[in-house]
Amino acid sequence: MSQEQSTSVLIIGLLSLLALIPWAAAFLRARTFRDWDLTATVVLLVGVLANVDAAAYVIGSGRQEQLDPLGRTVIGSPGWVHQIAVVSNGLLLAVCVAFVLYRLLVARARINAAPLIAFTIVLALGASDGLNGEPLWSPRQLTLLAALLAAAVGRPGRSALLGGTAVAMVYTTMGGIQALMEPADVLRPCRADNACNVLGIHYAGVFTNENILGLMLLLCIPFAWLSLRGRVRIVLACYLAFLAAATGSVLAGTAAVATVVLLAVLRPRLRDEETPGVPRGMPGRSLLAVSVLLPAAALGVVVPLRHAMFGDLRLRAAIWDMAKEEWAASPLVGYGGKAWSAKYPQGEIPAAVSPSLHNEWIDVAYAGGLIGVVLFLILLAYLVFRDGTRGIPTIACVLFPVLLSSVMERPWAFDISNALTFTLLAATLVPTGSRGRVPPVGTRHETPCFDRSTARR
Repeated sequence: MSQEQSTSVLIIGLLSLLALIPWAAAFLRARTFRDWDLTATVVLLVGVLANVDAAAYVIGSGRQEQLDPLGRTVIGSPGWVHQIAVVSNGLLLAVCVAFVLYRLLVARARINAAPLIAFTIVLALGASDGLNGEPLWSPRQLTLLAALLAAAVGRPGRSALLGGTAVAMVYTTMGGIQALMEPADVLRPCRADNACNVLGIHYAGVFTNENILGLMLLLCIPFAWLSLRGRVRIVLACYLAFLAAATGSVLAGTAAVATVVLLAVLRPRLRDEETPGVPRGMPGRSLLAVSVLLPAAALGVVVPLRHAMFGDLRLRAAIWDMAKEEWAASPLVGYGGKAWSAKYPQGEIPAAVSPSLHNEWIDVAYAGGLIGVVLFLILLAYLVFRDGTRGIPTIACVLFPVLLSSVMERPWAFDISNALTFTLLAATLVPTGSRGRVPPVGTRHETPCFDRSTARR
């Protein structure tokens, strides 16, 4: 590790410790306003438990890549890491099931439609697995279904976003501490085909690679802005954007800066922080939000279809062409969520691209066919328009980094529970602006998520 890299890692480590001050201030304020509840806890556990095996591997063994005889990276991890993954997945499944039962039987929760739409996408991909002879319902598929059911009965609003923000806090702090203790373990090597950033590093923290960390930080930027109260939200959103750029992922860094700019322009706030008498849904802001979302979504569709127009995309272009050619044989239902990753053991694709097709749209189309794409469009449209035009600026800030990163990555997985599943749960629980009728005092009711005087369930 060079002196420049050592300095960069030291700066990141020190910043993570300094960031504990605004993190503490933000979460103490959240406690004062009683923003944290069981929904926030579930979102936090989904994010933490899904990544605990990777973090344990990096912290316990360093960043030791397994190579085949040809020097290529081999997917896999030691047996003890696999055991941690099995236990954490089982624990997460149990937590989600217990939460669903509590919310239905005790809290008498209302059902949220958005997570159920995502749930339907998962079922569609599972059905496609069965139609194509793939095994049905792996443990991580069942966990994803349970997590979405938990979101369906969860409390939409600030608490869900706060849980997502807490995941970012946990792993940025862990990465910073590891950077100070074992600097070499938080870096990935620079390569000729993947040059380092201006800091001279690929910062991966306690994640297996810098792209996963960059995506997590990127998607959590709007969570921090919306869920935290006061000006500290701006500081922490910018801090997450800086770390996203420090990962060395060009996509994450560029999208993070664009997301912060969009947040600064639209200045979204949840209903409980709005100034009385000030109109919430100004047409200009809603129009701007839509004008930003549509090109981001269109870019994600056009790039894999016409990748030659966007320069040499190398391996991504090759796998997109392969997927498009195969998709033509099963356009309606696709091939299921397991078909693409199954190509790696057969030697058809390298390990680096086996988790996904590195584009949300073509990944959904390949796994779920036209049915999957239509359901995904319904999910996006419902999220954008369920609150009319009033809520468009808020949800646009949440969806913008998702759609922008979808050009070269797959931020939301609908086949298994993974490192970013918690961001899907939080996004589907962004609150609407409708105020329910306040029942008479003493009656049992589901309290609106925007009322800061509500008791935690």
